[in-house]
Amino acid sequence: MEVITVPIEEEVKQSYIDYAMSVIVGRAIPDVRDGLKPVQRRILYAMHDMGLYPEKAFVKSARIVGAVLGYYHPHGDQAVYEALVRMAQDFNMNYPLVIGQGNFGSVDGDPPAAMRYTEAKLSKYAVKLLEDIDKNTVDFVPNFDGSTLEPSVLPSKFPNLLCNGTSGIAVGLATSIPSHNLREVCQALIELAKNPDLTTEEIMKYIKGPDFPTGGIVENYSELIEFYEKGKGQVRIRAKAHVERIQGGREQVVITELPYQVNKADLIKRMADLAREGKLKEISDIRDESDKEGIRIVVELKREAKGEKVLEKLYKYTALRKNFPLNFVVLVRGEPKLLGIKALLQEFMAHRLEVILRRSNFYLQKAKERLHIVEGLLIALKNLDSVIQDIRSSADTQEARERLMKNYGLSHAQANAVLDMRLQRLTSLERSRLEEEEKELRQKIEYYTKLVEREEERVRVFIEEMQEMSKTFSTPRRTLVEGLQAPEEGSLTVVVYARGRVAPLEEIEEGEEVVNILEVPFTDGLFMVSDRGRVYWIAGSQALKGSLLSLKEPEERIVGAFVRSGVDGRILLATEGGYVKKIPLVDFEYKSQGMQIIKFSEEDDRVVKVVQAPEEGDIILFTHRGRLLRFPVGEVPPASAGSRGVQGIKLEKEDRVVGIRALRDAEYLLVITENGGIKKVSLQEIPQRGRYTKGVEVLGSMRERLVDVIPIRGSVELMLVSFEGKVFYDRIEEKDLPLSRLDQRAKKRWELGEDRLVRVVVKG
Repeated sequence: MEVITVPIEEEVKQSYIDYAMSVIVGRAIPDVRDGLKPVQRRILYAMHDMGLYPEKAFVKSARIVGAVLGYYHPHGDQAVYEALVRMAQDFNMNYPLVIGQGNFGSVDGDPPAAMRYTEAKLSKYAVKLLEDIDKNTVDFVPNFDGSTLEPSVLPSKFPNLLCNGTSGIAVGLATSIPSHNLREVCQALIELAKNPDLTTEEIMKYIKGPDFPTGGIVENYSELIEFYEKGKGQVRIRAKAHVERIQGGREQVVITELPYQVNKADLIKRMADLAREGKLKEISDIRDESDKEGIRIVVELKREAKGEKVLEKLYKYTALRKNFPLNFVVLVRGEPKLLGIKALLQEFMAHRLEVILRRSNFYLQKAKERLHIVEGLLIALKNLDSVIQDIRSSADTQEARERLMKNYGLSHAQANAVLDMRLQRLTSLERSRLEEEEKELRQKIEYYTKLVEREEERVRVFIEEMQEMSKTFSTPRRTLVEGLQAPEEGSLTVVVYARGRVAPLEEIEEGEEVVNILEVPFTDGLFMVSDRGRVYWIAGSQALKGSLLSLKEPEERIVGAFVRSGVDGRILLATEGGYVKKIPLVDFEYKSQGMQIIKFSEEDDRVVKVVQAPEEGDIILFTHRGRLLRFPVGEVPPASAGSRGVQGIKLEKEDRVVGIRALRDAEYLLVITENGGIKKVSLQEIPQRGRYTKGVEVLGSMRERLVDVIPIRGSVELMLVSFEGKVFYDRIEEKDLPLSRLDQRAKKRWELGEDRLVRVVVKG
């Protein structure tokens, strides 16, 4: 036996390098093409071999683990089972590759049941990873003992790497790729296939950012483009939470979505510890009300505690806000590389184009082989009598084969096919079928030849595949990218402030002048009109954390706001000087911010109120000194953006218009005064007058001043704002107020002291 002497430091160095590469290539880092680590790939392929498809019955996890260990992965059974479990957890994977039955763990950190108890089978997403694996689309390599073959990569019609993400720690290397939305990834791949010169910034128009299975909110979108360009950085995520008001005037914080991979049980324990330590002394109780419908953690607060301030502390001291590392390290042709988002997409697309090429070659070869046989059968049918005679006169099969090959020019394969043909196929109908099949085969050969020879055809097929994936398997985005993207379903109640700020209702600021409170669908838009007659708009998603408009003038104020889809076609503007204007939405829909939509007759005139214009019926204009004019909306003609409108009410000296309302189906009016008074009057007491008349007096005292007039039928929810910034919330039932005459004084309802009301907002 030859003994080789090697310095120990060299041997240790080489052995460690070999070990490191084994861990990098064989365990921890995913392949860029299918996004799988070897153990995951082997599990899925073993389940494919066992026929565990979605429509089939579940099989014990222990059987799957045994097959993986016996044929492909000679490591510990627990490591294989853990990998199987993770692929079945919908709180770890956006698109689980395994369907599990039994206890597969929970977001609380509960361990899964032992493999002898749980069952599993492939999911529909895994089927797409394995599709066409039997069509020579990928290379196969010998398994660990050479007894069988295993795929080196899966065909991967499903873009698993970006859709499900991955993480792993190797020797000197780590990878951390977040999950993304399938529809967005497919759209980015389609656009990249059409235009290979797309920049990362352009790609990010389609891939908005991470989309985690547990939802949450991404806070640092402005940094993501740079991180996705380099393939390295971090995503800052926070939980989705809001503040609710409960009985007794108290508040509670409700958490409905957690940052990715946050253990719910540990989070609750941490909050309880902080409350005991005095860092969160405002907390009175913590309850976990989560169920199969989703997460709901309720943090009840003491009487004087402010929910928003407590929520900020929770973000600061707990895992409700955390960083997720970005490190796009993947194996590219067996070598670990750090890639940006564009390179990841390009590598996946290159893999799919190769799969399409190899699949096309497979089908082309099959079609050619079948055509060859069909041609031989047709030759035999054309010469049926002589063929039968040759076969009957032959001593054995070998002689018959040789005669067919010699007399009719058939190949060995064709001659065998003729000899194998059953007597029932010697009919004229069968001949017609073979001729039709020959025609179809020639068309297939032409099609697959084109795919093999022309890359642009393969790109076209790739685009069609991604369109099919998006249409069939896409899901709504779960994670909100702050300031950019909102969930595709749902809505948010927002507050519109006079200074141009739009924010969720739970973030309402006292002391700020409120214009309106509206429920805005995330996929809708919000239009706002300023007192200077300019229109501004934002997307519904921009209001989620707060959006501050850049108004054209320092003293400019928003006076009207409405949801885009809630307006049928026209809006009405009323000016302080008594003018009314009806303008179609199409005149300014989503045009440049700050577009002027009214021309003022006087330099100091301004818009005071904006409402939706009804198709028919009456509208009312009312003034600060209590004059109210009712006239048909038809007397206000539609006008272009550059006009001033028409005169609506004839004003007395030192009076001014404070509002406009559409009556619709109301029966009564609520008259609200500056000193906190209210009265209900019948619309029958207010006659319809022509436009540009004085109207009627609706206040019972010369000292009263009118703030607003609200049409009512049934009930109405109001928010009233005082000059000093105090806010009052009130729900008024029509039946609870007595009917008053026009000349009666309003009855005091809200105690203001020396303060006065300046605005009334109807919620909704």
